[in-house]
Amino acid sequence: MPHRVLATLSEHKVDIIGFIASCVVGGIFLWLITPPGFILGVSSYWDTQLEDIAQYISGYRAYMAAPWSLPLLRIPSLNWPHGTTVTFVDAIPVFAFAIKLVDPLLPIPHNPYGVWVLFCFALQGGSAWFLSRQVVGRNYLLAALGVALCIMMPSLSARMGHLSLQAHFILLIALGLYFRGQRLERRQTVLWTLLLVFAFYTNFYLTAMTTALMLASAADRTLRTRRLVDMSFCAIPLLAVVITVPLTLGTAFGSAVPDTGFGFYSMNLLAPVAEGHLLAMPFYEPGTAGQYEGYNYLGLGLIILTVFALVQARTKVAGEFHRFGPFLVAILILCVVYALSNEVYLSNVHLLHWQVPGSLVSLFEAFRSSGRFFWVVSYALVVFALFGLKHMSGLSRGLIVFGVLVIQLADLVPIYVDIKDSLDREPNILADIPAWKLALDGVETIHAFPKFKCPGGYAREVLPLQMVAAEGGYNLTTGFISRYGADCDAVAEEIAASDPLIAAYVFAHTHYTDDQIQSFLTPEAQCQRLEIWTVCRIQP
Repeated sequence: MPHRVLATLSEHKVDIIGFIASCVVGGIFLWLITPPGFILGVSSYWDTQLEDIAQYISGYRAYMAAPWSLPLLRIPSLNWPHGTTVTFVDAIPVFAFAIKLVDPLLPIPHNPYGVWVLFCFALQGGSAWFLSRQVVGRNYLLAALGVALCIMMPSLSARMGHLSLQAHFILLIALGLYFRGQRLERRQTVLWTLLLVFAFYTNFYLTAMTTALMLASAADRTLRTRRLVDMSFCAIPLLAVVITVPLTLGTAFGSAVPDTGFGFYSMNLLAPVAEGHLLAMPFYEPGTAGQYEGYNYLGLGLIILTVFALVQARTKVAGEFHRFGPFLVAILILCVVYALSNEVYLSNVHLLHWQVPGSLVSLFEAFRSSGRFFWVVSYALVVFALFGLKHMSGLSRGLIVFGVLVIQLADLVPIYVDIKDSLDREPNILADIPAWKLALDGVETIHAFPKFKCPGGYAREVLPLQMVAAEGGYNLTTGFISRYGADCDAVAEEIAASDPLIAAYVFAHTHYTDDQIQSFLTPEAQCQRLEIWTVCRIQP
C-alpha cells in the first residue's frame, strides 16, 4: 500500500511538472511567432480602428467604463439606448468580466488582450499535456509529441485576429475529458460543467464543439454500461449554462439577428493537406473568398503520422483505436461534413450542393463560419497519430518522433514567419481621437448614420466611431455588433427624439450628401468635416 501511494504521488508530480513545462513551451512559442510588444498589448498590431481588433478593444473599454448593473455583461453605451453585451462585441466575456472584478485591486494594462493570447497559448500547451497523458499514459516522449503537435497546429496561429477563437485549449480539455472518462469510468459532471460554462462565455463555436464532445462522451459511456442514467448527466452542464444567462446576458438573445454566409465561410476538401511548404499543391485555389475561415492545414509531419496510424489501425494493435467510441467517430464525421458546408469544393471545383432543411437554416446561419468545425477533428487526428506510435519499440518510436518534429517544423516555419509579418503591420487609424474630443465637447450621445449593417454602414464607417465613443465615454446609437439589427430609415425620427443640447449627429459622407444631411437638421445646425464624417450639432 505505501508503494502504491508513493507511485500515485509521483504520477501527480509528473502531471504538475509536465503541465507547467507545457504551458511555458506554449508561451515561448507565442513569443517567437509574434513581433515585439505584441504580448504586452503595445505593438502596432493593436493600434487600429478598422479591423476586428478595434471591435474587441472598444467593446472592452466601453464595458470597463460602465457601472456594474444587471445583466452583468451589459454595455449600455453601445447601441444606445438599448445597449448590448460583451458577448456581441466579441470581447471575450469571461476574460472581460474577470478583469472588471480585479480592476480595483490590480494594475490592468490599457489593452490586456496580448495577455489573453499568451494565456491561450500557455493553456494550449498545458491542455495538450492533459490530453496526451489520457491517451499514452506514462509514455512521456509521446506525450511531449502530442504537446508539440497541438501547440504548432497552424489553424491556431492563423486565427490570431479573432481573439476568442484562440481558446483551442477548450477543445483539448474536452477531448481529454472524453478519454479520461473512458480510462477511469467516471461521468466527470463537475468538470464538464465548468468547461462548458467557461466555453459559453468565451466563444459560441467552441461551445458547440465542446457540447458535441460531451454528448459523445455520455453516449459512448451509456453504450458501454447500458445505463441510460449515464446519458442524463449531460443535462446538468447544459442547465448550468441556461441558469447563468438571465444574470449575465439578460434578454440579449431575444433581439439577436442571425448573419448569413453558411456555405461561403466553409472548408475546402483539400484544406487539411494543400497549403504546406515542403510539399505544396500549386494548383490549389479556395473555392470561395470566405474559405479563409476553413484554413485547416495539418502540417506534413502530422499528415505522415496520420497515414502511418491508418496503416497501424489495420494490424494487431488496432485495439487502441477502439477508444474512439462510435458516437465520438460520428461527431467527428458530422464536424467534417458541417465544415465542408452545403457547398462542397475541391480546390476551386464546385463538387456538390445540398439543400439545408428549412427548420435548420437559422441554426446553420448562427454558425455560418462552418470551416472552424474541423478544428476538433485536427486535434482528434493528433490523438489518432499517438495511438499509431504507442506500441512501437523505444528506439523506433524515438526516431519517428524526432523525424516527425523536424518535418513538421520545416514545413510550418514559413507559415509562422508569414504570421509574424502579418502581425507587424502599420497602425491603421482613421479618426483622430483628440480632434473628435474637441468637436464633441459637452456631448453625451453620438447619433451616427448610417447604422451598422444598413446600406453604407460598414466597418470603415462604424468601427472608428465605436473607438471614439469608447475612448471619450460617449453613448453611440449604433455599433459594430454581432447579430445586430437596426431601423435604417428612422434617421429623422431619431434626430427629432434626441436632446440637441447633449447630442451630436454624425453622418458618413461616403453615403450622405450635404443636401441630404441638411434635410435632416434644423437651420441652426452647425457642421464640420472630420475625416469621412460630417459632424453636426444644434446649438440653442
